[in-house]
Amino acid sequence: MAEGPTSPAWVLHETLTEVLRRLNQASERGGAAPELEYAELERALFHFWATQAGEVDLPFALQLLLENGLVETVHEPVYAWDRQRVMGERFRITTMGKSYLFRQIVENGRIR
Repeated sequence: MAEGPTSPAWVLHETLTEVLRRLNQASERGGAAPELEYAELERALFHFWATQAGEVDLPFALQLLLENGLVETVHEPVYAWDRQRVMGERFRITTMGKSYLFRQIVENGRIR
């Protein structure tokens, strides 16, 4: 199995980290709904390098994050003034997800 940036495992790990980063950004912004709907998450990942290469399986990545408690779903509809619409099912980062994201950033020396 190939190691490094071209291996499927590495691409998956980078995708998981990027999803957590986007959800963390949404939670930091706050507002009426500090989460992201699936379509919003897809748009947020549009410029992510693995998306451009066609290597991102977002449903699979979200399922892994949900099963491991790093992300949770929010089902109750809420009106978000900043989006000017009622939001349905959304995803948010958990405390465990923030901890994991922080460790990954520190280990990779990418704290900004």
